Amino acid sequence: MTIYARLNHRMPVLAFALLVLCLGAVSPPSAEETQKWEQLMTGTMKALRANNVPESVRLCDEAVGLAGTFGPADTRLSQSQVLRAEVYMWEKKNDLAEQTFKQAIANCERATGSNDVALVHPLSSLANFYYFVVVRYDQVIPLFQRILIIVENASQRNNRDIIMWSRNLGMIYQQTGRYAPAEPLFKRAVTLAEQTDAEWLPHELLTAADFYQAWGKYEQAEALAKRALTIREQALQPSGGVDAQLDVAVCLNGLGTIYLAAGKPDQAEAVYRRSLALIQTFMSADQADLAPHLEGLAAALRAQRKYDQAEPLYQRALAITEKNLGADHPNTAVLLDKYAGLLDEMKKPAAAKTLRERAETIRKQNAARSTDAAASGKMP
Repeated sequence: MTIYARLNHRMPVLAFALLVLCLGAVSPPSAEETQKWEQLMTGTMKALRANNVPESVRLCDEAVGLAGTFGPADTRLSQSQVLRAEVYMWEKKNDLAEQTFKQAIANCERATGSNDVALVHPLSSLANFYYFVVVRYDQVIPLFQRILIIVENASQRNNRDIIMWSRNLGMIYQQTGRYAPAEPLFKRAVTLAEQTDAEWLPHELLTAADFYQAWGKYEQAEALAKRALTIREQALQPSGGVDAQLDVAVCLNGLGTIYLAAGKPDQAEAVYRRSLALIQTFMSADQADLAPHLEGLAAALRAQRKYDQAEPLYQRALAITEKNLGADHPNTAVLLDKYAGLLDEMKKPAAAKTLRERAETIRKQNAARSTDAAASGKMP
């Protein structure tokens, strides 16, 4: 609520006029002040990237203080507070981070009103804090709902914003197992992309397909993934380049995942083989992005008990992951567990046990590193 809305409507006209004159007396920041604020904000982010938290605190506090002199109608105080909240996160001061995000929202509301698109930044920043840092999905949903209302009612309507925030809200419902309220949001994103954004349509179709797969509605998921694949295939030209081929491979992998979930491993094998053949034409034999395609085909073969064909694929995917990400990376542990599962089915319990023990060692090492990073004030 703005200061005008809080004034009693019977206030004398003269007093109201004097108040307006006083508010108007706040002069806009000079070019030098604006440049200084921008330098402080940039310096804060550079200090964070360098893990120099004390310097980021100093610079950001100065930015907040300077922005506070720009007047109540300026949104830069809100922007500064969002960054200060992120610095608090680096300091592992989550309570202060939450309070500061909320202050940023309140100050942005004071500057623009309660429905301006400028609010998307502080609202989404607080939502990301709840989603990634403290894992409170119940707090994310009302923030996403509010953002969606804001972009829907924006004076300059941006359909991509509506598509994105419909999808984002649908995905948080999906993650919390609330499929019924999620469905119309995914449908809306697809419909709006159909009507206004052909470039985004394949992505929205795949996202909706993933939703229906998670819900166990495999027929709907398969239909959407096939439609996305058809669109990508139609755009695939000999001169289309790597990006167009990769788009087709992504659709094929999505369809393969659905087939596996639906208990159709033979069909999954077919699309995974096609995907692998396609990407191997432009990826090196040890490129990191090759590993998920190898793993997908291995899973399809394993589901059909084609163990002798699946094992070398797991081995290759593991070798690629170790080379590119490291022998102690969490993804390496995941692959070790999957390979161990295959070895169990091949009646090789001793070899499976060795892999699982190694995977557990990796997880413990990474957990210890995260604890050390928290103790030193660094983000893991």
